[in-house]
Amino acid sequence: MNTSKPLYVRVIASTESVLVRLAGELDLDSAPLVDRAVDSCLGHGVRRVTVDLAAVTFCDSHGLMALERSGRIASACGVTFRLSGIHRRLWSILSLYREGSLPGVGVPSLVRPEARAYR
Repeated sequence: MNTSKPLYVRVIASTESVLVRLAGELDLDSAPLVDRAVDSCLGHGVRRVTVDLAAVTFCDSHGLMALERSGRIASACGVTFRLSGIHRRLWSILSLYREGSLPGVGVPSLVRPEARAYR
C-alpha cells in the first residue's frame, strides 16, 4: 500500500533561468517527477535551474538520487543547477553528506541555515 503524499511540481521559466518548486514528499514514487521537470527545461537556452525545496515535507534516498541525477545531467548540458529553500529537516539529511557528494548540485555553502529560519 502506497502511503506517500503526492509531490507537486511547479516550473517557472524565464528566458535563461528556471525555478522548479517542489511541495510534498520526494521519494521513490515522486522522484521521476523531478527528473522530468528538470529534463524538460534543458536544451532551450536555459542557463540556470534552481530547485526550491522549501515545501518538501519528506525526502528519502530516492529523492536525493533524483536531485543528484538532475544536477549531473544539467551540468553535462552546461547548466548551473542549485538547490534553495533547504529547511531544517531536509538540512539534516543533506548535512550527512560531505560537500561534493552531490556532483553537479550547487548546495548553498553547506553550512547550517541561518538561525532565523528556525523561528
